[in-house]
Order: sequence, then C-alpha cells, then structure tokens
Amino acid sequence: MKKIILFAICLMFAVASQAQSNTDEVALMQSAFGMTKQQMVKDFMKLSDTESAKFWTLYEEYEAARKEMGKKRIANITAYAENYDKLTNEKATELINKSFAIQAEFAKLQQKTFKKMSKEISPLRAAQFTQLEAFIENSIRTEILDAIPLIGEFNDKK
Repeated sequence: MKKIILFAICLMFAVASQAQSNTDEVALMQSAFGMTKQQMVKDFMKLSDTESAKFWTLYEEYEAARKEMGKKRIANITAYAENYDKLTNEKATELINKSFAIQAEFAKLQQKTFKKMSKEISPLRAAQFTQLEAFIENSIRTEILDAIPLIGEFNDKK
C-alpha cells in the first residue's frame, strides 16, 4: 500500500510541477536513451539536404499531435493512481477504454504521418521513421508500465 501511495504522490507531483507532459516524456527518453529525441531521430535518419526540410516540417507536425496524446496518457495514469485503492469494475473499464482509445489515436497518427512522409520523402524513409518511432514509443511504454503497479498488486495478502 505504501508503494502505491508513493507512486501516486510522485506521479501527481510530476504532473503538477510540469506545465506539459512534454518535459516528462523528454526526461524519460533521455534517461532511457541518453539523448534528446530529436537528436536520436537525426542520428538515426541521416537525412540528405533535400529530405531534411520536408522531413522536419512533418516531424514537428507529428510531434505536436503526439505530445497531446502524451498529455492524455498522463491524465489517464493519474486517474488510475488516484483510484487504485477504490477501483471499481466501472472505473477499471473506463480507464482501460481510455487507454485503448489513446493507443488507437497514436496508431492513426503514425499511419497519417507515414502516408505524408511517403509522398514527401519516400515510403522507405517513412517506414524507417515509423519503425524508429515504434521502438521509442514501446521503450517509453515499457518504462511507464514498469513504474505502475498492476491491479491488486498491493492488496494485503493474509
């Protein structure tokens, strides 16, 4: 029980002390990969001069939408932490459905971005970016999931 309370306090402090989830995600990324995301993308993509301007314009558009989804994810995690001790069937369903909706929104964003990048740069380069994004997103999700207790994990066992 103490762990969930500590987790909730830390999560709420992080959310409250940060104006946006962008800072939280950047910190998580830097702790996971040791560099900023944009630098990681730049190093991985190795864009030519002709690709660069088009790519970074699309990347900034993508990042703006992705960051909004990050805010939704943090809000949902915060709601989970706030309700952990008193989780009902209805609240669990609500939280899981929100999580599914956020994941679906992210998949749609990736598809939309892939389509745009395919037209502007090439399908191969768009796939390369999409693959990198999937790796980064899965790494971040793994870090988050490692920090969140499973339902019932802290129930007193008698």
